[in-house]
Amino acid sequence: MPTPLKTSENIRKHLTNAERAARERAEGELSRQKRIRLTSPSWLDDDARKIFEDTKRRLKGLQLLDNSDVELLSIYCDAVSKYRTASNLLNKVDELGRPLATKDELNACQAWARLIAAYAEKLGLTPTARARLAKRKAEQETPDEMERLLDDVSDYVNGGQGNAG
Repeated sequence: MPTPLKTSENIRKHLTNAERAARERAEGELSRQKRIRLTSPSWLDDDARKIFEDTKRRLKGLQLLDNSDVELLSIYCDAVSKYRTASNLLNKVDELGRPLATKDELNACQAWARLIAAYAEKLGLTPTARARLAKRKAEQETPDEMERLLDDVSDYVNGGQGNAG
């Protein structure tokens, strides 16, 4: 889930003061009130559970995941577990050094790899996903001069006084 949430802070379209206040009030109701605790579902095997805990630990600082993301994270961990199993089959060779893996096993391994890449992107585990998050965060922290000016004009037009007083 590397795409940032559409919060009132990063909405680009013009909102009136009333719309902005309503949006901020609604966001406040949806924000986390307490620390979340993600638990792996019972259908995961032991290897996938270890991957789940490790991935959860790595994502802890990003504060992206919520209890509603457990299934997505679980599917990712299950796919990683299945990929590892398929990859181990590809590494086996006979006494002459020829690979024992069939074309179907190779295709299965590649399919798991593609699935893992897709879910990793959604969960913010890839470098590009994290870079997008960092860029968005930086954009939120430093509004440019034109954006501040437009906010002042918008406040003034909507009945406020803007920063100019």
